[in-house]
Amino acid sequence: MVRLLRIIIVLIGFPLLLPFQAEAAGSGFRVAGRPMSCTDFRGRSVLALNVSDLGDVGRAWVVNTVPYILVDPEVMRRLPADLQIFFYVHECAHHALGHWYNPSPESEKEADCWAIRYGRQEGIFMRQTVVDFAPWLANSKGSAFGHLPGRERVEHMLSCFDTAVETAQQ
Repeated sequence: MVRLLRIIIVLIGFPLLLPFQAEAAGSGFRVAGRPMSCTDFRGRSVLALNVSDLGDVGRAWVVNTVPYILVDPEVMRRLPADLQIFFYVHECAHHALGHWYNPSPESEKEADCWAIRYGRQEGIFMRQTVVDFAPWLANSKGSAFGHLPGRERVEHMLSCFDTAVETAQQ
């Protein structure tokens, strides 16, 4: 609950009151040294924030109709570059697919698929890249939100990679 309150305070503009650092990144946001941007299903730019002590690698969030991607830079630094990009694009997918406004039990699987296909389409991910995610996700038990357990998640991502479907522009 305290984390949620901190996030809400950051997003409504009171970052000086918090015991962690948040930096607005906007269109100059970089993930693993690569400039990243995101557009939601309405065509709005998604703002990105680095938020320490987030409790997760990243989150898609909306405050007063403004879409955000929150990323914990400490967690991200521990991951390989391609996996950092995957997690950012996964959160972007939630915005691009409108999950905040119309969630479903399949939202996490859809976001994984969208992110993998986007990465493939943009030449960021090769099939082996996705295979290489396996050791990093192996201990994941999944989540109540619909994230698949590690091994199943990688198998699902590989299936998405192998399926030729166009994704929307980011």
